[in-house]
Order: sequence, then structure tokens, then C-alpha cells
Amino acid sequence: MTTAATPTGSVLAQRFKQRLKPFMPAWLLKFRRDGVIRREGSLYEGKSLGEIFTHVYETGAWGVAEDQSGFYSGSSSHDPKIVEPYVEAVTAYLTAMPERPSVVDMGCGDFNVGKRLRAVCGRYIGCDVVDAAIQSNRTRFADLDVDFRCVDITTDLLPPGDIVFLRQVLDHLDNARIATVLSKLGPYKVLILTEYLPQSANFTPNLDKTIGSHLRLFGAQPSGLVLTAPPFNLKVLSARILCEVPDSGGVIRTIAYELPGR
Repeated sequence: MTTAATPTGSVLAQRFKQRLKPFMPAWLLKFRRDGVIRREGSLYEGKSLGEIFTHVYETGAWGVAEDQSGFYSGSSSHDPKIVEPYVEAVTAYLTAMPERPSVVDMGCGDFNVGKRLRAVCGRYIGCDVVDAAIQSNRTRFADLDVDFRCVDITTDLLPPGDIVFLRQVLDHLDNARIATVLSKLGPYKVLILTEYLPQSANFTPNLDKTIGSHLRLFGAQPSGLVLTAPPFNLKVLSARILCEVPDSGGVIRTIAYELPGR
């Protein structure tokens, strides 16, 4: 996030790291990621989700926007190789419905992906725990008829809707908070979940972690979220893989879960 609180030098340094990342050897990437995990574990202890992810944006932990727009939700929200297959698959899923569904986008971030899906949705509510990101989205996307709200999905009441998007959100939380979020999804008909998973099918799912910008994929033992497995055991009527995109030594999988409701 480029603001008065974020020195220009820090932004330039983050942008340099972004451009250098594709050329870094695997050992150096792992060294950097391990350092991030250690720092965030102590830095964020006792902080609220709003404080944590405001800091993530302010420090450019997910990178910085090339267009100076301010907020940047990471390369997986901007890289066409990742975004295009997702938009195509989710658009096909939504347009196959009898009518345009009302959608709640939890963790909408900089809305670079959500804006691509707006036209095929009915009512669209975009939620994020970072208030400044929500204020920015209200200005930047004022013409899209989106109801942007600052919401902590772990503690606040969730807005009503037919479909809930959780796109690379839950993996940044610890297991206790993930369980809390899942317990609140009963009113929705469908959960469209997107998360990183290890490429190997023989991984142990749902290993716990601290809250922060990092992912389970890059832990000491690579893991990823499988919500229908213990300890979450999410009850679903059906599960359908919409798309899979390889990235960063893992795969980004998007699944549509039909929920049983209450």
C-alpha cells in the first residue's frame, strides 16, 4: 500500500524484490519465506486481524502495485496465468445458474479479481478486514454497484447471500479461526474456495500455523487446506473442482462446495 505512512524507499525496495523473485534460486526463496514465518509469528501475537493485515499491506508483504493504486493483494490476484483460468471457470459456473446469484466476497482485497466477476452476479457484497482497503475500493469501483464492507469474518455477522467466495483467505488464518468461519457458512448455498495445495497428493492437510501473510504450502512440512478433512470436517452435498493452476511449487485449486444449509 502506498500511503504517507509507507516510505517511497520501501515501495521501491519491494518492487525490486518482486521483479527479482522469478530469478531467485529455490534455497533463497525458502530462506526468505522461513524468515517471514518467524517474524510474523512474534510480531502479530495478540494483534487483531485488522491490525495484522493492515500491516501486511503497509509493508508490501504481498508486493506493491505497479500502477500506484495503493493496495496490492499479491501476484495470484494479478498474474494473468492465475487470474484468467479462475475468472473463466467461475464465470462459467455462475452463468449456468438459473438466475444471477447474490454473492458475498470474503477477503475481497484490492478487488482486482472480483471486478471481473461482477457482471455475472446479482447483488455483490465485498468484505475485507482492512478498512483502508474497503475505503479505497469504494472510490475506485464506485461505478460497479458493489456494497463494500469492513468485516472481520471471524467475529462479525456475515452478510446474507447465495454464494460465498473465499479466495486465498483462509490459508492466512490459524485453524481455530478457520473453524469459526466455517461454523458461520450455514446460510449460504455454495462456497467457492480457492487455496494453494502441495502438488503431491501425499501431504498432510490442515496443519496449523500462525496468522500472517505466509501459506501452509511453505511451512516446515508443506500442507494445505482440505476443509472436508479433519479437524474441520465440513459437511457438503457435493464438491466440484472448477480449475487448478500450478504456481510456486504447488497448485491453486478452486472448488465449488454445495452446502447443506440449515
